[in-house]
Amino acid sequence: MHRCNVLVVDDDEELVSAIKELLERRKYDVITAFSGKEAIEKASTCSHICIALLDLVMPMMDGFTLLEKIKNIHPDVNVIIITGHGTVPTAIEAIKRGASDFITKPFDKDLLLKKLDVIKKTHELENRISELNELLSEKYGFEQIVSGSKIMAGVFEKATAASRTDAPVFIVGETGTGKELLAKAIHLKSERASHPFIAINCGAIPKELIESELFGYKKGAFTGATRDYEGLFIAANKGTLFLDEIGEMPKDLQVKLLRVLEERKVRPIGYTGEIPIDTRIIAASNRSIEELKNTYLREDLFFRLAVIVIELPPLRERKEDIPLLIEHFIRKFNKKYSRNIKGVSEGVLKSLYQYRFPGNIRELENLIEGIIAVSSPDKEKITEKDLKAHLVWQESKSSEHSLLSLDKLEKFALEQALRESQGNKSKAAEILGISRDTLYRKLKQFGIE
Repeated sequence: MHRCNVLVVDDDEELVSAIKELLERRKYDVITAFSGKEAIEKASTCSHICIALLDLVMPMMDGFTLLEKIKNIHPDVNVIIITGHGTVPTAIEAIKRGASDFITKPFDKDLLLKKLDVIKKTHELENRISELNELLSEKYGFEQIVSGSKIMAGVFEKATAASRTDAPVFIVGETGTGKELLAKAIHLKSERASHPFIAINCGAIPKELIESELFGYKKGAFTGATRDYEGLFIAANKGTLFLDEIGEMPKDLQVKLLRVLEERKVRPIGYTGEIPIDTRIIAASNRSIEELKNTYLREDLFFRLAVIVIELPPLRERKEDIPLLIEHFIRKFNKKYSRNIKGVSEGVLKSLYQYRFPGNIRELENLIEGIIAVSSPDKEKITEKDLKAHLVWQESKSSEHSLLSLDKLEKFALEQALRESQGNKSKAAEILGISRDTLYRKLKQFGIE
């Protein structure tokens, strides 16, 4: 990790000495120079410079010229121009030439330290993101999943172990936590990676169709069966079938699924014989393990599926991943919408740390996309104003550290999904990862029109 060192350049030796003493008391590493030529020599021999404080008016080489030369050596350096000739045109010119900020003499030392501290925090965050990305890539190999938190390290370790076996995996986590992404990562790290990965949301398909979708059917087996259909178990043969929201599967169909898992054979509707299959099963649900065992799944099916159980934590339990995720989504949607957003303000980051994210990573992704999609082409930073315009939440100091009941969180998620879908209930159900029947039941339960 690079430390945030500061290059101070001014022909006033007393001022340079005073700044050096001030910054060193704040644990900065300080490099000093008294001319443009000396500054370039020192910059050339230094592997990294975080911040450069440059005097605008110096003999032989002015601050603007020095700024360009320093930027050529260290493109990522943050430059603050210092001058006693502070005018609006000068400030504008400094920013145009690549300066991060501008300060006039005599300057307030507290103001200078505040500006430097903001740059330092950004620098440390960028270093942390870089380190965590490298760690994730090297240690876990699940490169498409953005995280560096300790709690997710345990998830990746278990998922990596699961990928080396053919045992069924059950992933449990709230809506929007990335269950399908993890399932796909397990598949891609397994020996089945060259074969199909097929996902089905058991709660999104009408119960009268899900059997034929999973097991297939013979032409003429029922009205509308105009051709043979192999079904997803056979389509995923030698690969992985991901059964998302399996808790929504009707109980009578669970009996048939259990038989397929035990005998590793499937009988399409209308067939008299059985077809052998070699399909790995990964199941998932947004319900708790206790709910699944006691209410939503047959006990024998649960234990057949839950050989390896992986619990994905909600985003509010891995808040240290928020900066990584923000950076990832900014890059993603900059490319999609041809924007050049470079980051978020400190206030935005603080607000997002306090928010509970009932919709988890999916909600954060939708938030960043919504802001970037409507931003102007010259916008470079997401601000608190952008956040308030796109994030529907109540700012209340009394609730920042209090727990909401599960009912309140569930109602909030329903209302937010309806807002996001502009009242389209099919789309709202899709956003929440539940069936339309479940959505209507929940809307009635909470009295939402």
